Amino acid sequence: LRRTREVSRTKRSPYAIRLIRSFAARHMRVEPSKVRVETDVNNYVWSRSIEKPPRRVEVKVTKYSDGTVKVTLNVPEEKETEKKAQ
Repeated sequence: LRRTREVSRTKRSPYAIRLIRSFAARHMRVEPSKVRVETDVNNYVWSRSIEKPPRRVEVKVTKYSDGTVKVTLNVPEEKETEKKAQ
């Protein structure tokens, strides 16, 4: 999402969502209209308002048999070593 910095400040978050949608469509070989961006991804991008979207977003992309694609936020699980340390 670094390319969002090249766009005017008032268009950065909508542009970031379009970038995520086009990335998923390109890698899953579907039309961008068949890509559904979940609300958790949308909320994460918009969490710092329209002018300052995050520079990096880790997403999980799932393709279904009917050709639709779902983009969800990839939340890393805690490692067992971190759990044992606590």
